[in-house]
Amino acid sequence: MSWGSGHLMRRFAEDAWLYTVPGARKPINFFWASFTLLGSLGVLVISASSYYGRNFFSFNSSEFLVPFLPQGVTLTFYGISGLFVSFHWWLLILWNVGSGYNLYDKKNGMVRFFRYGFPGENRRILSKVRVEDILALQFFDNPEPFSGVLYMHTREQGDIPLTLVDDYYDRTPRNILQTAWDLSAFLDVPLEIIV
Repeated sequence: MSWGSGHLMRRFAEDAWLYTVPGARKPINFFWASFTLLGSLGVLVISASSYYGRNFFSFNSSEFLVPFLPQGVTLTFYGISGLFVSFHWWLLILWNVGSGYNLYDKKNGMVRFFRYGFPGENRRILSKVRVEDILALQFFDNPEPFSGVLYMHTREQGDIPLTLVDDYYDRTPRNILQTAWDLSAFLDVPLEIIV
């Protein structure tokens, strides 16, 4: 059984369930990183055309429309800013920030949340919750489409979100509610539906 668009897959053994989380390596992130890179390179070519007084996009260099001051300078600023945004996006994809898993281990009575962060001393983020500290699973159902959110309500760590905020593909409240029902039955904790 899958949750979301196949990114968050449930693999279960007799006494353990594993939910994998995709992180930054999603097709939509590849699209926006490429789109931003190509767009900013295009803007920089236009600003270079305005600086040199030649239209680099056509063979007829006499047709020049953008003066360098102030439009060309502004385009240069936007092009360089776009390159920085694209570079940051590609680094997120390269490092796969946010990827990891949720391991529900009934045999050892422990739930583990593991995520990769930014490179450095705290790149690997691991959080543990004892199953006996889970008070309930809470499903917040909003009237808007793709807005159902599932939380794990714990004694010491408060509410831990279990659904991905930006995973809008097939993340209907019905699918999340089915997963919440299965997970609450597996962990033997109550399920609260909050409208």
